[in-house]
Amino acid sequence: MRIFIQMIGDLEEDLIFALEEGLSESFNARISILAPIPPDISCFNPLRNQFNSTCLLRKLKPVRVTLGIIDRDIYADKMNFVFGEAELNGCRAIVSIYRLRSINSRVTEERLIKEAVHEIGHVLGLKHCRNHCVMRFSNSVREVDMKPVEFCAECKKLLGF
Repeated sequence: MRIFIQMIGDLEEDLIFALEEGLSESFNARISILAPIPPDISCFNPLRNQFNSTCLLRKLKPVRVTLGIIDRDIYADKMNFVFGEAELNGCRAIVSIYRLRSINSRVTEERLIKEAVHEIGHVLGLKHCRNHCVMRFSNSVREVDMKPVEFCAECKKLLGF
């Protein structure tokens, strides 16, 4: 498997390298880091001071599997915010670091990897899981911190791992 990381805006090099390593381990994948692109201003909602995640997702080139990473606050329709969004059985996903940040850089890296693995799981066809699994839905950073970075046995079986 090959995963493309598309930086949207400027991001710390250390964070992207940690993500590259985490995704490589989780999916036994070859990772390619694409040149950064600016966030598309047409996706910005000034009333919310947030970017629409669905709009940003659709701006990514549809190359299987492409993961957009942004350091801006994002939301989806009917949600106050989201950590990320993906096309179920599609090819694109996006994750925002904005609400995942911690004063501890290792915690930030771990949260980013968990949410990236989660969103790529959706791209590969997985839905939310109730088990102790990276595919468990997270509505807060506390919930992100509580879930593992790994897939549960049931999700691994669905993925053929």
